[in-house]
Amino acid sequence: MPLLEGTLKHYDWGSKTSIAELRGILPSGEPEAELWFGSENNFPWLVKILAIQKPLSLQLHPNTEQAVRGFETEEARGIKQDNPKRLYPDEKAKSELVCALTPFKAFCGLRNIDSAIEAAEIFDLPKGLFSPLLTDGGKGWSQVISDLLSEEWNQEIDSLLNRCKGDMDANWVKVAEEIVKISKIHKTDSSIMILPFMNYHELNPGDAMHIEPGVAHIYLQGMAVEVMEPGDNVVRAGLTIKHKDKKEFLSLLNISAEIPQVQSAHGPDHEYTGPVENLTVRRIEDTKIEVNGSRSVDLILTTTGTSKVEHEEETQLKSGEAFLIQGEDLNYTIDTAGSAFLVRG
Repeated sequence: MPLLEGTLKHYDWGSKTSIAELRGILPSGEPEAELWFGSENNFPWLVKILAIQKPLSLQLHPNTEQAVRGFETEEARGIKQDNPKRLYPDEKAKSELVCALTPFKAFCGLRNIDSAIEAAEIFDLPKGLFSPLLTDGGKGWSQVISDLLSEEWNQEIDSLLNRCKGDMDANWVKVAEEIVKISKIHKTDSSIMILPFMNYHELNPGDAMHIEPGVAHIYLQGMAVEVMEPGDNVVRAGLTIKHKDKKEFLSLLNISAEIPQVQSAHGPDHEYTGPVENLTVRRIEDTKIEVNGSRSVDLILTTTGTSKVEHEEETQLKSGEAFLIQGEDLNYTIDTAGSAFLVRG
C-alpha cells in the first residue's frame, strides 16, 4: 500500500509559498500552482491541490460526447498533442469538484435571469448588451455571450470600471472589487464584460462546488482540493495569454445548466455531491473512521495535521502526503488529527 508521490506544476498564476507551507518544506522559488496525484497512473480519478495567487482564465470543459468529437476532429487534422492550440488532448469529459482548503474565491456559472438583469442595471451596462435576456429569458444567453466575446468593448469596460470604483450596494461590493482586480491584469479583454453576469462565490474551508461540463467558471484566489476523472480538456474564452477559442467555448456553453451550489461540510465526516457518480469524495476532520469494502483504488490525502491509515500495518501521513489502497473489498481505518480527503473510484 504505497505512498503516492505528488507531481508539482509550475504555472504563472500559482502561489510561490502556499503548497510548500502546506507540505512543510522550503518553496522552490517558482510559482507552485498545482500538486497532482494520479496523473501518471491508470487511476479512475485525478486529484489536485490548487494554490491560486492570480485569477485563472474564463474557461469550461466538455462532456463525453463533445470530448470524443473534439479529440477525433483534432486527430484527423493532424494537430499534435504538444501544440498549444490543441483543445482536446484526450476523449474524456471533465466534471470537477473543488473543495476549499482556505477562503476560496470564484466566478461560476451564469446568473439566473432576474439576478442577471439586476446586475446589468447595478453596473449600468448598456441595455443593448442584455436586451436578449429581456425578450427571450434564458434562451437569450447565447446571443448575449456571443456578442460580448465577438466585439471590442474598450469604452464600455472603462465605464464598468468607473462604476465599480464608485459607491456600490453592499451586496455587490466584492463583485466590483474582483472585476477591478481582473481588469488590472487583462485591461481590455472583452471577457471582463461577462463578469457581472456570473455568480460570485466565496467558499470557506470545507465548502465545495461541483462544476459540471459546459459551466463557465473562473477560479480567482485561494487553495483547494480538486477532484475529477482523469482528463485535461480545457476550452478558454479569455482572461489568459494561453490559446483561446471563443467559437468552441460558445458551442460548449450550457446555458441551461443548473447554477452550481455551495456545499458546506457538516460534521467530522462529510461526503460531497460530485464530481461524477462513480467517484465519491469525503472530508474527514479530527476523527477516526472505518472504511469497509474498498473500491478499485482509494486515495487518502492529508491537507492539515497528520493522518494514520491502518490496514495490516499503520502508515502516518503528513500534510500534503497521499496514500493508496489498491484492491477491492479491503477494510481499513483513517484516524485524523487535522483534515484529510478520501477519494474512492
